Amino acid sequence: MKIEQTESFEDKIQRIEQIVNKMEEGNLKLEENIYLFKEGSELTKQCQEEINKAELLIQKVIENAGKIEFENC
Repeated sequence: MKIEQTESFEDKIQRIEQIVNKMEEGNLKLEENIYLFKEGSELTKQCQEEINKAELLIQKVIENAGKIEFENC
């Protein structure tokens, strides 16, 4: 299952919440649960990758800000 990469992070989180709610209701057939689990897993993986990229970017910004402050002293 391939999820569109054009969806925003927030859209992916919202879809994961929908999947969890639907699965928690307990009214789905096994096949539907498996399909939703796969979709949720892929979305979770994509969100984690986006979080990792954001953390790296923030770390670079902080490191560069420290260099700028030091250079101005």
